[in-house]
Amino acid sequence: MAGVVAWGFVFACAGTCGVIAAHFLCARIAPHEDGPSPVALHPAIPVVAFMLLGIVVAARGGNVPQLGTIALLGVPLIGIWYSDARTGIVPDVFTLVPLCIIALGVLLHHTWWVAISAAVVFGAFALAATFSRGRGMGWGDAKLAMLTGAALGLQSSLLTLALACFAATAVSVVRHRGTQPIAFAPYIVIAMLLAFGVSVHG
Repeated sequence: MAGVVAWGFVFACAGTCGVIAAHFLCARIAPHEDGPSPVALHPAIPVVAFMLLGIVVAARGGNVPQLGTIALLGVPLIGIWYSDARTGIVPDVFTLVPLCIIALGVLLHHTWWVAISAAVVFGAFALAATFSRGRGMGWGDAKLAMLTGAALGLQSSLLTLALACFAATAVSVVRHRGTQPIAFAPYIVIAMLLAFGVSVHG
């Protein structure tokens, strides 16, 4: 039990680091006039959500490498959740830095399936971003989708992104009748956290 609580604390710290980083970045970002309306997201919401994920994954018997990897990945993911909700923008640093680290791991360990998964998912979202001209789908979302593919694998990432698309569409229809853009990245991040909670076990 003490170990589970300790991992919850580690995850809470990682989420807090993500929120703090996003807060400083958001201070320099002006939301686009035609972008999603800013949401007054309380910083505690993503931090507590990530802490609960840490408790769940630890209780399910996740090992130290699994827990440590998710905790580290949570820093940019929680930063993305917070920054996109507040500004409608996903800062590149939150996606490109972990993608570069993963790419280095692919080169060192020859795990080419990771690169293939990331490329396939990115290709689909890049097409959507191109045809929607950034309104229905932004390039920040496409890069986050690439990170999802690299972190979860092709099959899990497609299911996760499908869930995120369904949830975002449903919320958009209920709130704005589908006439206004909404921040999509938080839905991807939440779906990823759910996927981690379900897939990691002893």
